[in-house]
Amino acid sequence: MDATIPIVHMKADDRRALRESIRVTRMATARDFLIGALASLDEVDLTLVQLGVLLLLDDGVPRTLKELAELIGRSPSATSRLVDQLVRRKLLTREEDPEDRRARRVTRSPRAARLVAELLDRRTDAQIRVMAALSEDEHALVLRAFAVLGEAAQRMTKKEVRR
Repeated sequence: MDATIPIVHMKADDRRALRESIRVTRMATARDFLIGALASLDEVDLTLVQLGVLLLLDDGVPRTLKELAELIGRSPSATSRLVDQLVRRKLLTREEDPEDRRARRVTRSPRAARLVAELLDRRTDAQIRVMAALSEDEHALVLRAFAVLGEAAQRMTKKEVRR
């Protein structure tokens, strides 16, 4: 599968090398992360789609069912059922839309925030374990690269929220 994501000023060979490096890194951490993640998901009986909804709402932005349905690519009725299930599990809350009293907005609950944080911590810990094989200079380089990537991700997230 060839990426359609534009990467400015990157040659095709560099893109392939980067993709391979990311793949190798993810595979090195995937087993560790996935075993823990699956155990966590099983504890609360979540599907991947439900987890996706929790991750989408982790930015703290309340969304209408229609907005959520568009984001996850499901019909409003299927999204409504999904949200109902997550509300019953105390992972989501519904609140009245201050601009339209007929509409309801969905947000994540504190319980969902803890679950998402736990999953992200597991993934981060798996990546940190891989970093144990780095030299001091390599470690410093990776820390700087992650700082730069984190800043870029925050800029992208801010642009997406504004849409």
